[in-house]
Amino acid sequence: MRRLVRSLMAAALAALLLAGCAGRIDPAVLAGDAGLAPISFSGKYFDMVGYERGAGPVLRVYIEGDGMAWRTWNRPSSDPTPKRPVGLMLAATDTHDAVLYLARPCQYVEGGLRRNCATPLWTSARFSEPVIAEMNAFLDQAKARAHADRLRLLGYSGGGCVALLLAERRKDVDVVVTVAGNIDHSFWTRWHNVSPLHDSLDPLNDKTALRALPQLHIVSRDDSVMPPAIAERYAAELGHPDNVRIVTVDGVGHSGDWRDVVPGILAQSGLW
Repeated sequence: MRRLVRSLMAAALAALLLAGCAGRIDPAVLAGDAGLAPISFSGKYFDMVGYERGAGPVLRVYIEGDGMAWRTWNRPSSDPTPKRPVGLMLAATDTHDAVLYLARPCQYVEGGLRRNCATPLWTSARFSEPVIAEMNAFLDQAKARAHADRLRLLGYSGGGCVALLLAERRKDVDVVVTVAGNIDHSFWTRWHNVSPLHDSLDPLNDKTALRALPQLHIVSRDDSVMPPAIAERYAAELGHPDNVRIVTVDGVGHSGDWRDVVPGILAQSGLW
Protein backbone atom coordinates (compact mmCIF):
# COMPACT_ATOMS: atom_id res chain seq x y z
CA MET A 1 0.00 0.00 0.00
CA ARG A 2 2.78 2.44 0.87
CA ARG A 3 4.43 1.81 -2.49
CA LEU A 4 1.13 2.43 -4.27
CA VAL A 5 0.62 5.72 -2.44
CA ARG A 6 4.17 6.77 -3.33
CA SER A 7 3.55 5.94 -6.98
CA LEU A 8 0.29 7.85 -7.06
CA MET A 9 1.92 10.91 -5.49
CA ALA A 10 4.77 10.79 -7.98
CA ALA A 11 2.28 10.46 -10.81
CA ALA A 12 0.37 13.48 -9.57
CA LEU A 13 3.59 15.51 -9.35
CA ALA A 14 4.61 14.52 -12.86
CA ALA A 15 1.17 15.46 -14.14
CA LEU A 16 1.57 18.91 -12.63
CA LEU A 17 4.98 19.33 -14.19
CA LEU A 18 3.68 18.24 -17.58
CA ALA A 19 0.66 20.52 -17.36
CA GLY A 20 2.85 23.45 -18.37
CA CYS A 21 3.57 21.84 -21.72
CA ALA A 22 0.26 23.09 -23.14
CA GLY A 23 0.58 26.08 -25.43
CA ARG A 24 4.16 25.65 -26.58
CA ILE A 25 6.10 28.90 -26.93
CA ASP A 26 8.67 29.48 -29.67
CA PRO A 27 11.77 30.77 -27.81
CA ALA A 28 13.32 32.38 -30.89
CA VAL A 29 10.19 34.45 -31.53
CA LEU A 30 9.79 35.39 -27.88
CA ALA A 31 13.45 36.39 -27.56
CA GLY A 32 13.54 38.19 -30.89
CA ASP A 33 10.52 40.31 -30.03
CA ALA A 34 12.36 41.38 -26.85
CA GLY A 35 15.57 42.23 -28.72
CA LEU A 36 17.44 39.25 -27.24
CA ALA A 37 20.04 37.71 -29.57
CA PRO A 38 20.97 34.00 -29.48
CA ILE A 39 24.32 33.00 -27.99
CA SER A 40 26.08 29.67 -27.47
CA PHE A 41 28.76 28.31 -25.21
CA SER A 42 30.97 25.28 -25.77
CA GLY A 43 32.30 24.12 -22.43
CA LYS A 44 34.37 21.23 -21.21
CA TYR A 45 31.34 18.95 -20.88
CA PHE A 46 28.35 20.55 -22.61
CA ASP A 47 27.22 22.90 -25.33
CA MET A 48 24.71 25.39 -23.92
CA VAL A 49 22.62 28.18 -25.35
CA GLY A 50 21.00 31.39 -24.23
CA TYR A 51 19.93 34.86 -25.31
CA GLU A 52 21.44 38.24 -24.48
CA ARG A 53 20.94 41.95 -25.02
CA GLY A 54 22.95 45.07 -24.36
CA ALA A 55 25.80 46.04 -22.08
CA GLY A 56 26.27 47.87 -18.82
CA PRO A 57 27.78 47.67 -15.33
CA VAL A 58 25.05 45.34 -14.01
CA LEU A 59 24.00 42.21 -15.89
CA ARG A 60 20.62 40.74 -15.03
CA VAL A 61 20.62 36.98 -15.53
CA TYR A 62 17.54 34.75 -15.90
CA ILE A 63 18.08 31.00 -15.43
CA GLU A 64 15.60 28.50 -16.83
CA GLY A 65 13.85 25.78 -14.86
CA ASP A 66 14.31 22.03 -15.20
CA GLY A 67 12.15 21.86 -18.31
CA MET A 68 10.70 18.57 -19.53
CA ALA A 69 12.56 16.35 -17.05
CA TRP A 70 9.97 13.55 -16.95
CA ARG A 71 7.47 12.26 -19.53
CA THR A 72 5.50 10.15 -17.04
CA TRP A 73 5.83 9.52 -13.31
CA ASN A 74 8.34 6.72 -13.92
CA ARG A 75 9.84 7.55 -17.33
CA PRO A 76 12.35 10.37 -17.77
CA SER A 77 12.18 12.55 -20.82
CA SER A 78 14.71 12.08 -23.62
CA ASP A 79 14.93 15.86 -24.05
CA PRO A 80 14.61 18.34 -21.16
CA THR A 81 13.87 21.33 -23.41
CA PRO A 82 10.95 23.21 -21.84
CA LYS A 83 7.76 23.61 -23.83
CA ARG A 84 6.93 26.69 -21.78
CA PRO A 85 10.20 28.51 -20.94
CA VAL A 86 9.07 30.57 -17.96
CA GLY A 87 12.59 31.86 -17.36
CA LEU A 88 12.77 33.23 -20.89
CA MET A 89 9.26 34.66 -20.61
CA LEU A 90 10.41 36.66 -17.59
CA ALA A 91 13.66 37.75 -19.27
CA ALA A 92 11.66 39.05 -22.23
CA THR A 93 9.80 41.47 -19.94
CA ASP A 94 13.03 43.08 -18.69
CA THR A 95 13.92 46.43 -20.28
CA HIS A 96 17.21 46.80 -18.39
CA ASP A 97 20.34 47.73 -20.39
CA ALA A 98 22.06 44.33 -20.01
CA VAL A 99 20.02 41.11 -19.87
CA LEU A 100 21.06 37.47 -20.19
CA TYR A 101 18.92 34.33 -20.38
CA LEU A 102 20.55 30.97 -19.70
CA ALA A 103 19.03 27.67 -20.69
CA ARG A 104 20.16 24.63 -18.74
CA PRO A 105 22.51 21.97 -20.15
CA CYS A 106 20.90 19.80 -22.85
CA GLN A 107 17.99 22.21 -23.40
CA TYR A 108 17.50 23.56 -26.94
CA VAL A 109 20.44 21.61 -28.40
CA GLU A 110 20.38 18.93 -31.08
CA GLY A 111 22.70 16.52 -32.86
CA GLY A 112 26.39 16.90 -32.08
CA LEU A 113 25.63 19.72 -29.64
CA ARG A 114 24.04 17.17 -27.29
CA ARG A 115 27.41 15.76 -26.24
CA ASN A 116 27.44 14.14 -22.81
CA CYS A 117 23.68 14.66 -22.51
CA ALA A 118 22.50 11.78 -20.34
CA THR A 119 19.28 11.38 -18.38
CA PRO A 120 20.81 12.07 -14.92
CA LEU A 121 21.65 15.62 -16.04
CA TRP A 122 17.95 16.54 -15.88
CA THR A 123 16.96 14.12 -13.10
CA SER A 124 19.20 13.13 -10.16
CA ALA A 125 22.25 15.19 -11.27
CA ARG A 126 20.45 18.32 -12.43
CA PHE A 127 22.42 20.39 -9.87
CA SER A 128 25.69 18.45 -10.08
CA GLU A 129 29.19 19.96 -10.07
CA PRO A 130 29.73 19.65 -13.86
CA VAL A 131 26.44 21.47 -14.48
CA ILE A 132 27.18 24.32 -12.08
CA ALA A 133 30.81 24.65 -13.16
CA GLU A 134 29.85 24.93 -16.84
CA MET A 135 27.13 27.47 -16.15
CA ASN A 136 29.56 29.44 -14.02
CA ALA A 137 32.03 29.57 -16.91
CA PHE A 138 29.23 30.69 -19.23
CA LEU A 139 28.45 33.53 -16.80
CA ASP A 140 32.07 34.67 -16.93
CA GLN A 141 31.97 34.90 -20.72
CA ALA A 142 28.62 36.66 -20.84
CA LYS A 143 29.69 39.12 -18.15
CA ALA A 144 32.79 40.01 -20.19
CA ARG A 145 30.73 40.53 -23.36
CA ALA A 146 28.33 42.82 -21.49
CA HIS A 147 31.24 44.76 -19.91
CA ALA A 148 29.52 44.18 -16.58
CA ASP A 149 31.02 44.41 -13.12
CA ARG A 150 28.13 42.94 -11.12
CA LEU A 151 25.48 40.25 -11.57
CA ARG A 152 21.90 39.88 -10.41
CA LEU A 153 20.55 36.35 -10.75
CA LEU A 154 16.93 35.22 -11.13
CA GLY A 155 16.14 31.52 -11.30
CA TYR A 156 12.80 29.90 -12.07
CA SER A 157 11.95 26.55 -10.43
CA GLY A 158 15.13 24.43 -10.50
CA GLY A 159 16.91 27.48 -11.88
CA GLY A 160 16.51 28.95 -8.40
CA CYS A 161 18.74 26.24 -6.96
CA VAL A 162 21.25 26.84 -9.77
CA ALA A 163 21.27 30.58 -9.01
CA LEU A 164 22.06 29.97 -5.34
CA LEU A 165 24.82 27.48 -6.15
CA LEU A 166 26.37 29.93 -8.62
CA ALA A 167 26.18 32.82 -6.16
CA GLU A 168 27.92 30.76 -3.47
CA ARG A 169 31.06 30.45 -5.58
CA ARG A 170 31.15 34.01 -6.93
CA LYS A 171 32.01 37.41 -5.43
CA ASP A 172 30.13 39.55 -7.96
CA VAL A 173 26.47 38.66 -7.26
CA ASP A 174 24.41 41.45 -5.68
CA VAL A 175 21.16 39.53 -5.22
CA VAL A 176 19.46 36.23 -6.01
CA VAL A 177 15.76 36.15 -6.86
CA THR A 178 13.90 32.87 -7.21
CA VAL A 179 10.46 32.31 -8.69
CA ALA A 180 8.76 29.09 -7.57
CA GLY A 181 12.30 28.01 -6.72
CA ASN A 182 13.46 24.56 -5.75
CA ILE A 183 15.80 26.04 -3.14
CA ASP A 184 15.73 23.11 -0.69
CA HIS A 185 15.60 20.05 -2.91
CA SER A 186 16.17 17.61 -0.04
CA PHE A 187 13.01 18.87 1.66
CA TRP A 188 11.20 19.06 -1.70
CA THR A 189 11.78 15.40 -2.49
CA ARG A 190 10.64 14.42 1.00
CA TRP A 191 7.58 16.65 0.67
CA HIS A 192 6.52 14.87 -2.52
CA ASN A 193 7.82 11.46 -1.41
CA VAL A 194 9.98 11.04 -4.53
CA SER A 195 13.58 9.94 -5.00
CA PRO A 196 16.26 12.25 -3.57
CA LEU A 197 18.57 14.06 -5.98
CA HIS A 198 21.57 12.09 -4.75
CA ASP A 199 23.92 13.32 -7.49
CA SER A 200 23.16 17.01 -6.97
CA LEU A 201 24.79 19.75 -4.91
CA ASP A 202 22.78 21.31 -2.09
CA PRO A 203 23.00 25.10 -1.57
CA LEU A 204 22.28 24.64 2.13
CA ASN A 205 25.65 22.95 2.59
CA ASP A 206 27.15 26.47 2.66
CA LYS A 207 24.81 28.34 5.00
CA THR A 208 27.41 30.98 5.86
CA ALA A 209 27.57 32.16 2.24
CA LEU A 210 23.79 32.11 1.90
CA ARG A 211 23.22 34.15 5.05
CA ALA A 212 25.38 36.93 3.60
CA LEU A 213 23.55 36.96 0.26
CA PRO A 214 20.57 39.30 -0.33
CA GLN A 215 17.69 37.14 -1.55
CA LEU A 216 14.06 37.43 -2.65
CA HIS A 217 11.96 34.28 -3.05
CA ILE A 218 8.62 34.62 -4.86
CA VAL A 219 6.17 31.76 -4.29
CA SER A 220 2.47 31.09 -4.84
CA ARG A 221 -0.14 29.48 -2.62
CA ASP A 222 -1.56 27.93 -5.80
CA ASP A 223 1.72 26.22 -6.74
CA SER A 224 1.41 22.57 -5.79
CA VAL A 225 4.81 21.66 -7.26
CA MET A 226 6.87 24.19 -5.28
CA PRO A 227 4.54 25.24 -2.47
CA PRO A 228 5.46 28.07 -0.09
CA ALA A 229 6.56 25.47 2.46
CA ILE A 230 9.75 24.92 0.43
CA ALA A 231 10.88 28.54 0.78
CA GLU A 232 9.73 28.72 4.39
CA ARG A 233 11.76 25.63 5.31
CA TYR A 234 14.79 27.07 3.49
CA ALA A 235 14.58 30.35 5.40
CA ALA A 236 14.19 28.48 8.67
CA GLU A 237 17.33 26.48 7.92
CA LEU A 238 19.21 29.77 7.55
CA GLY A 239 17.76 31.17 10.77
CA HIS A 240 15.50 33.70 8.98
CA PRO A 241 18.19 36.35 8.26
CA ASP A 242 16.90 39.85 7.52
CA ASN A 243 18.26 39.85 3.96
CA VAL A 244 16.21 36.75 2.96
CA ARG A 245 12.69 37.79 1.98
CA ILE A 246 9.74 35.65 0.89
CA VAL A 247 6.85 37.15 -1.08
CA THR A 248 3.77 34.94 -1.36
CA VAL A 249 1.14 35.52 -4.05
CA ASP A 250 -2.11 33.85 -5.08
CA GLY A 251 -3.48 32.65 -8.37
CA VAL A 252 -0.34 31.45 -10.18
CA GLY A 253 0.35 27.76 -10.73
CA HIS A 254 3.86 26.41 -11.05
CA SER A 255 4.08 26.84 -14.82
CA GLY A 256 1.53 29.66 -14.95
CA ASP A 257 2.14 33.15 -16.23
CA TRP A 258 4.47 34.59 -13.61
CA ARG A 259 4.77 37.71 -15.77
CA ASP A 260 1.53 38.83 -14.14
CA VAL A 261 3.21 39.25 -10.75
CA VAL A 262 7.02 39.06 -10.88
CA PRO A 263 7.88 42.36 -12.66
CA GLY A 264 5.78 44.34 -10.19
CA ILE A 265 7.32 42.60 -7.18
CA LEU A 266 10.82 43.22 -8.54
CA ALA A 267 10.08 46.89 -9.17
CA GLN A 268 8.87 47.34 -5.60
CA SER A 269 11.63 45.31 -3.99
CA GLY A 270 14.44 47.80 -4.48
CA LEU A 271 16.75 44.84 -5.17
CA TRP A 272 16.48 44.34 -8.92
